[in-house]
Amino acid sequence: MNTEIYSLWYKQPAMLSNTPFMALMIRKESIEGYGLYMHLADTLHLVGGYQEYDFNDISLMLGYTKKLIKAKLNRVLNDYKLFDFYTDDDGIEYIGLERIKEDIASLNQHKINGAKGGKRRAENYKDKQEQIKPVTENVTPVKSRVDATDEICTNDDLKLPEAFLRDSIYRQKEVINEMVKDGKFKSQGERGARMLEKMIKHIKSQE
Repeated sequence: MNTEIYSLWYKQPAMLSNTPFMALMIRKESIEGYGLYMHLADTLHLVGGYQEYDFNDISLMLGYTKKLIKAKLNRVLNDYKLFDFYTDDDGIEYIGLERIKEDIASLNQHKINGAKGGKRRAENYKDKQEQIKPVTENVTPVKSRVDATDEICTNDDLKLPEAFLRDSIYRQKEVINEMVKDGKFKSQGERGARMLEKMIKHIKSQE
């Protein structure tokens, strides 16, 4: 499973340490027990929310092999109702956190929607370009990708904001989406359309 996207977002309930089951566990196992809980929760976040439950394998994976700490981990996992368990159709038992599974599902859907939105924007942009009458006179030769990128900041009086240029490609795309949604390009007429075109051109030059 690709773990890269899961490192981008990890929601944790507010005041988790004050919830009844967690508070009881901390009182009995000390703050060390909370650390054991969070260590496994982080691992579950990387594997999709659940993993096969084999206590010895989990202890070895987390690096807890000494008798006392291993016994404490066993209590944290099994005695305080902090984790969710289920058995699949093949009789294999799994341990996990449903909230993490739901967060990851939400993130995946967000990425899918973003990809669909990007495809629609590309199609709309292509349609718009096809409607523009080609210019055949006084055409300046197309510059290389590097030259075109440099020109974005210096060509005529329309420049991309420095803050936009410093952002990552992912954030630049988000900025464009937000501005389109708020109608900022449309409200500026031709200048707004040119700015949108420059932003898209800049992003494509970096991909």
